Amino acid sequence: MFTPDILLPGPTPVPFAIQQAMLTPMTDHRGSTFTPVLERVRQRLGELFAVGPDGGAVVLPASGTGALEATIQNFFREDDAVLAVCTGAFGNRFAEIAELHGLLVDRYTVPWGQAFNPTHLLTLLDQRDYRGVLLTHNETSTGVINPIQTVLQQIKSWPQASRPLVVVDSISGVPAMPMAMHSWGIDVALAASQKGFMCPPGLAIIAAGARGLERLQEKRSHRFYFDLLPYFAGKLPYTPATSLVYGLDKSLEMLQEEGASVRYRRHQLLSQITRSFGEAAGWRPLVEASVASPTVTALEVPNGQSPNQIRTQIAALGLQVAGGMGPWHDTVIRIGHVGAIAPASLFAGLSIVAHVTPHPTRGLDAAWQRWHQEIDREAMI
Repeated sequence: MFTPDILLPGPTPVPFAIQQAMLTPMTDHRGSTFTPVLERVRQRLGELFAVGPDGGAVVLPASGTGALEATIQNFFREDDAVLAVCTGAFGNRFAEIAELHGLLVDRYTVPWGQAFNPTHLLTLLDQRDYRGVLLTHNETSTGVINPIQTVLQQIKSWPQASRPLVVVDSISGVPAMPMAMHSWGIDVALAASQKGFMCPPGLAIIAAGARGLERLQEKRSHRFYFDLLPYFAGKLPYTPATSLVYGLDKSLEMLQEEGASVRYRRHQLLSQITRSFGEAAGWRPLVEASVASPTVTALEVPNGQSPNQIRTQIAALGLQVAGGMGPWHDTVIRIGHVGAIAPASLFAGLSIVAHVTPHPTRGLDAAWQRWHQEIDREAMI
């Protein structure tokens, strides 16, 4: 067990094996040493996202926001009508990027802390001929999972001609949450290196299915550095972030060794431990358990406490946690539990957080009990 220095929704702790992989000596990024590594990374990403037989995945040197902008630039044109589903700060960001690039954006805005309503979303999609729908899989700012599968099952049954391109921001979702692009009907999905992939920030990951790649072939303007055509064609138009790619290669190996079902269950357990801690310690979880994220939990601090002061106190004890965003800035602490975090290390981190909660002992007792209840339950299965 180790006590983490950070419990953030990103960046997340980088395991030693990944750090070592990133120390691989520099070589020609188009040569015989690096090329097979990049090809292996792309293949493994395609499998992880389940892109289907005609899909693919690429990485490029950018943040998650770079993935959002590259997606708008490559898969849409000016005056394309899109429906942006905004359930928090990052859904809003996706909509803003689309507006800046001249798309005609309708927003379906949901109150913070809630998931979108599938029935209402389908009704909105039926009211206009949209070229795309922009969805957030896991909203980092609120800690909400959106019910994308429920909507996708319906959209997938629509005729091809009237079906919008389905784009899913899963930057704080994959690989801590399931993703099956081909069977679910996702055309484009986005991720980034610094969350569940356990790497430093700096790599944008974009996966596209057959419909996405078909749309990519249409003529576009206003793109140069973020032109995805050469990337999906297997070429490197510019110098890649080679050290990060070596790290991602090792990450994908480690994720494969852990196994998808174990990884998903581990993150669910981390979420349950954190919620139990907050409920007992006097910091109320702001999201209903049915839509609670497995990667980040938003906790409301009591009146009279300042999240900034709390974070400063926790940092003085050797741990960093995240503050609230947008309307939650002055009332919320966010605990990240994604990537290379085990239940034991999360408990060690929460033991530090407990020092500044109203009921520290209760919080730790609840977290400990939840952890061991789940261990006992799984042992009996």
